[in-house]
Amino acid sequence: MGASSMPLDVQRFLVPKTGSSPDECEDAVNVSLSPDASSLFAAVSDGASESLLAGAWARQLVHGAVASMAAADEEPGGQRDSLSGAFVEGLLARTVDQWDGYVSDYQAERAARGRPIAWYEQPGLDKGAFATLVAVHMRAAPTVPETSGAVRCWVWRAFALGDSCLFHLRDDRLVASFPITESHGFGITPQLLGSRNRDAGLIADRVSTATGELREGDELLLATDALAAWLLSHPEIDTGGAGKQLGNLADLDHELFAEWVQSERDKSRMRNDDVTLIRMRVKTEG
Repeated sequence: MGASSMPLDVQRFLVPKTGSSPDECEDAVNVSLSPDASSLFAAVSDGASESLLAGAWARQLVHGAVASMAAADEEPGGQRDSLSGAFVEGLLARTVDQWDGYVSDYQAERAARGRPIAWYEQPGLDKGAFATLVAVHMRAAPTVPETSGAVRCWVWRAFALGDSCLFHLRDDRLVASFPITESHGFGITPQLLGSRNRDAGLIADRVSTATGELREGDELLLATDALAAWLLSHPEIDTGGAGKQLGNLADLDHELFAEWVQSERDKSRMRNDDVTLIRMRVKTEG
């Protein structure tokens, strides 16, 4: 996705908790660009560690959200006017409706390895898994004339349930933070989407939505709560300091980004939790 022919640069980072392997990471990420490069769909999810199979549920959610946004966008009106019922139903069909099948496969795989589900695990399977979710659809808007020539703008529409966040940066400064706007907004009981919840109306009521417009050079960040809280705990995010630091780090490779995350954890400036970041930047046309 970083090819020069693309109008957007996209980077993805996942860093597991200290002491955990990548396979144990309960965050998930998914990004998809439309065939004509006019729309980009992205989502991150943070599985709730207290629930069984949280990582698997988070992975289902990000794939289901991206596919459902793309499908809703193809409908007349689609997501451009509202969080459509078709989108919520599509998300549930791709996630909740598939969960029992996933659990059955998981149980069969465990039995095949000689490790069948224990009696104390069954209540967790019955209750289901839980996760937060933030997702965004970026699409190209019609070009607008300026003195220097036509400018291609992008608009974004996002939805969120829980404390995974979107940040809109311009010149490294914070334009918008969604759905949480201050560092004290992160609690211990965020809204969660459960793998057994099939109430589309209830989910639509709980989901927060936001929109914005992007200019050349603007960035959108999707981050799970540990990194989101770090960003909002730095007052200089409004003046470009924290945004520039994170952008510079993201321009480096994944290993150096992971080393920085570990350094912030060691200094007690970032909670020891899985860290996920998607960075989407509108290229400057030269």
